Amino acid sequence: MIHDLNHIEPADIIKSEHLDREALAARLRPYILELLQNDFEKLCAIMYRHDVNERLFNQALALPDDEGRSVMITELVIDRELTKRAFREKYKQEQASRRIED
Repeated sequence: MIHDLNHIEPADIIKSEHLDREALAARLRPYILELLQNDFEKLCAIMYRHDVNERLFNQALALPDDEGRSVMITELVIDRELTKRAFREKYKQEQASRRIED
């Protein structure tokens, strides 16, 4: 079980605008590795909840070791969360533009 208070969960990525991709990965990967090794059901639930591409997730799981799997899964989660954040920002800007036009 991770006892390090510096780890980050996937849901925290959207709130971590001040962290760069490398810092996010460094904090998220130990959590993903912990789940791979000790709570695979929770990992799958998190991947589903965060809408990580199932095909790519399965490709990551096919890698030969937990270290490689954790790196790829971490990248998938970060990609997905950053995409969602960008989409939300774009939506906010579009909404603000519409209010100005009205």
